[in-house]
Amino acid sequence: MVTKKFQTSELQQMNLLTIQEVADWAKVSTKTIYRWISYNKIPAIRLGNRTYRIPEKAIIDYLLP
Repeated sequence: MVTKKFQTSELQQMNLLTIQEVADWAKVSTKTIYRWISYNKIPAIRLGNRTYRIPEKAIIDYLLP
């Protein structure tokens, strides 16, 4: 998994979504979202052992090319 360091100002400007919010919006399971993250299909910000936040723009870019 590739990680990217974000500046605090960048994070404040992003609309961050939970795994469940992304799964509901994309109409897939949460397991699929974790898989997309592990395959580097979408970027995610890791906040703990299993806590992620996903930039809304990343989901839109991935699902609506």
